[in-house]
Formats: sequence, C-alpha cells, structure tokens
Amino acid sequence: MRKNKQPVIASYRLEDLLIDPGLLIDVHYKATGEISHAPHADLNKAHRHEFYTLIVARKQRSQHMVDFQQVVLPPESVFLLSPWQVHVPGDIETTEDLFLISFMPDFIPADIAISPFSMKEAIIPSTAAFNEIWHLCEVLRQEVGNRCAQQEQLLQHYLAILLIKFMRCLPDQSASNAPPPALLTRYRELMEVHLRHWISPADYADALHVSAGYLNEVVKQETGQTASALLAARRVLEAKRMLLHSALGIKEIAWHLRFNEVTYFNRFFKKHTHQTPMAFRITSREKYNYNPE
Repeated sequence: MRKNKQPVIASYRLEDLLIDPGLLIDVHYKATGEISHAPHADLNKAHRHEFYTLIVARKQRSQHMVDFQQVVLPPESVFLLSPWQVHVPGDIETTEDLFLISFMPDFIPADIAISPFSMKEAIIPSTAAFNEIWHLCEVLRQEVGNRCAQQEQLLQHYLAILLIKFMRCLPDQSASNAPPPALLTRYRELMEVHLRHWISPADYADALHVSAGYLNEVVKQETGQTASALLAARRVLEAKRMLLHSALGIKEIAWHLRFNEVTYFNRFFKKHTHQTPMAFRITSREKYNYNPE
C-alpha cells in the first residue's frame, strides 16, 4: 500500500483502496468475521486520507477518535469522515454489517454541498431512513462491480441520492439551507493542501484570483471570523494533530508548520490554546491514553 510522502501522519489516496483505479468511488462491505475496520490493516493506526468516507453501521458498535473527538457508532448509525481528518479506529464489539463508502470530493455532484463538513458524532436515523440509506449502499456496491456503459454517471447519481438521504437525517438540516459560498469552500480546501507552505491569507487570495480584502470579507460574513483567524485555527489544529500523533520534537513540528523559531511557535500555540505545545502533548496523550512512539 503506497503512502503519500508525508513524514508526520500517514496519508492515503483513494487509489490505494481501489480494485479498479479508474473509479473515483469505492464501496467496501465488511461482513462477519473481518477484524480490520477497513480493507487495509495499516488503516487501523492513526492516519488521514484525501477522500470522504461515509460509514454506515447496521449491527456493529465501534468507537473511533477523529480529531480529538471520541466518536461512538452504535447499531444503525451513520458517520461522515471528511478529507484530511486524523482518524484512529478504536474498540469494536461486533464485526458484521458495515459499509464504507469512500469517494473523492471531485466525485460529489456540483449541486450537493457537503464540503467542508466536520461531524462531532454519529447520527442515528429513524429505522425507515436507515433502511433507505442501507439499500442505497447495496445498490452502489452492486453498481461498482458492473462494468457497463455510463457506469460513472450512474454511480454519481446514486451517490447524490445517498448523500441527500444522509443530510436529511442531520440535526437542524433542511432542503432550504443554503450551501456555503464557493469561495469559502475553496479557501478551506486550499488550506488542507497548502497549509505547510502558505501561511498568509494573501497566498490563498492569489490562488483564488481575488484580493485579500475580498476574501476576508466573504469569510467574515459567513463564519464571523477573519480569513487570518480561520487560517490560524487550521494551523493550531495541525499542530495539535502532530503533537498527539507524531513522535517529532517541538522544534521539528515548528519547522513543519513554517515557524522560523520555536519560540514563535510556542507563543502562537499558547495564544490560541492557553497551553504550551509540550503541555498539550502531555495532557492530550494522558487523556486519550495514546502514545505513537
């Protein structure tokens, strides 16, 4: 299994999972007797990937850590794992009836707005709604293996229906909810890709072909935060991920995040978290009983 060249936290591409590398979607059904939560045992360790994964659990009860959140998936529950989130699978009580629907952001139809998306907990739909979602997973699984004309278009349509059914189950969601502006979505997507190299909102504004002022205006209108604050929060999150999941020293983490001096990194991190990086590393590893070394 190939890994992207990322020295801190293992990162995987969808093509690492695909039997047919020509597709932008993978459907994995986990039946009785399988002990790995995913098609590859390496994914049982802390990792992230560049694609979405919709986890649909019918009888399985499991616990996962997703970016410092303990997520429990009870029977008949659904959870969406977003690109670049750090995921650590945990305890599994049973091992039957579980779908993993993995797909690239580019495969999501343009009129389906789920990016960026970050769930804090699994949702438990009504029995009728869950059965509809499960049936669509079965249809997708069958169609992935059906090498016929217009396979990609049909898979995309089924995925759109599945995501709509899923989003209808979310709290405080309705069909009238407006999607975020494309500029904000692209800003967040670019942060995921270029965070280690672009440390100013102006860098992203240039790539988005807008002025830094206009980018800031749109971001603030939609989120209540400035573009700089959103970027700082994303850098803090990445620092937290590295502090918990990697064996790198504080100085090395500062270097990875483009801080010229470790003292600057310490001040930045403490300003936003009220803890030094080392204090956060110690307390978070104690809290989650986790040590990657």
